[in-house]
Amino acid sequence: MAIRWSDFALQSLEEIVSYYELEAGPQVADAVAARIFDQVDQMAAMPTACPPSDLFPGARKLVISRLPYVAFIRALSPAVWEVIDIVHTSRKLPKMDEYSK
Repeated sequence: MAIRWSDFALQSLEEIVSYYELEAGPQVADAVAARIFDQVDQMAAMPTACPPSDLFPGARKLVISRLPYVAFIRALSPAVWEVIDIVHTSRKLPKMDEYSK
């Protein structure tokens, strides 16, 4: 199964990594990015194991273990899933309309 990252998700990931680089250094930032990528890659084997999102109809949410982030994913086709966004769990979540642009 293929995983596609939306521009919105890549921008969020870049902001997350930049934050950790400033606050904790490049090694921590690299470890955070690696954990997010690894968990998304693991999800590709069984995407329907992620619970449906109450916030975004048709999307699923992947809780990133040991980090305060959730990845929202959706099926583009049976063989392709898209990461819509990576969101800090304390952040007020945007409306789905922002992702459909």
